[in-house]
Parts: sequence; structure tokens; C-alpha cells
Amino acid sequence: GAVLSFSCRDSCQAWCQIINVSESRSPFLTSMEGTGNETNWSISMPSESKYHLYIGLALAIGSSIFIGSSFILKKKGLLKLAARGVTRAGQGGYSYLKEWLWWAGLLS
Repeated sequence: GAVLSFSCRDSCQAWCQIINVSESRSPFLTSMEGTGNETNWSISMPSESKYHLYIGLALAIGSSIFIGSSFILKKKGLLKLAARGVTRAGQGGYSYLKEWLWWAGLLS
């Protein structure tokens, strides 16, 4: 296999070893210019991939918000119980199961 050197825009360099070569080219590679030791590749991304990027970003932010709010609601429920002086779950108490705020956090 051949070893190719890729120069990035931010002055870093990457190496790629080609193991299997076929006749077909990837639809992402649109042009290849090269002389001697260096090869420059132009990569085009389909417009659909930007759409997928935004969907993924929205899902990541949304899940972070839901997980964070769930944790906060459960913690507030446990702190509310601790303020009342009931037996903590770590000490064998089950009173958190009667706290609606803890259930709201669990179900969210």
C-alpha cells in the first residue's frame, strides 16, 4: 500500500496508508491535485449532511437539558426530605418514594 501525506489548513500534517485500492472513487472526493510528494484533496459534503448536523446538535442539547433538569428535580426532592429530617435512602429509608418532586425528576 501507498502512504499519502495530507496538509491541513492549520499547518498540521496527517498521514494515510492505502491498503485496498478499487476503481471506484468516493462521492465525497471531487478533485485531486498533486505534484511529487504532496496531494491536495477537495472534499465536498452533501447538503443533506448539514441538515443531519443540525438535527444531531439539537438532539444533543435537548437531551442535556432533560438529563440536567431530571437530576436537579430529584436532588431538590431529596433535599426537601433531608430538611424534614426523615431517614435517608442510604441509611435504609424509603420516604423519597412518597416525594412527588423526586418522581417528577425520575419521570422527566
